[in-house]
Amino acid sequence: MVAAVVGRWRGNPINMWGPPQDPTWAANDPYLHAEQLRDTTLYISTGTGQPGPLDTPAALHGDLIQSTWQLIFGSPLEAIMNMCTTQLRERFQQLGIPATFDFHPIGTHSWGYWEQDLHNSWPLFEAALTK
Repeated sequence: MVAAVVGRWRGNPINMWGPPQDPTWAANDPYLHAEQLRDTTLYISTGTGQPGPLDTPAALHGDLIQSTWQLIFGSPLEAIMNMCTTQLRERFQQLGIPATFDFHPIGTHSWGYWEQDLHNSWPLFEAALTK
């Protein structure tokens, strides 16, 4: 993610929560603070990093650069996210914290898959918002 933020958008990843050793990173870690998420409606999703139909130039309106970025950066990043999400699911199961986990067999770390997950998650969030 750092490479994508710095390289693609010329951003500064330290703007998120400071440098990686900053205590704010640990303070915002859902794995470390899972118990605080009890009784919260949660939808957590991930792909595998395996490229899929939303990673092609055709799906990206002919944008070869975006397709290349999704494959070079989005694929390994999502594979890492998949491992982290698996660990988070195991942690929630150990603590008996209910959450919806949606593991997709494909997908890079990119907007098209996030949009699909937004649609997939909406019924869960709608129900939580109308309680």
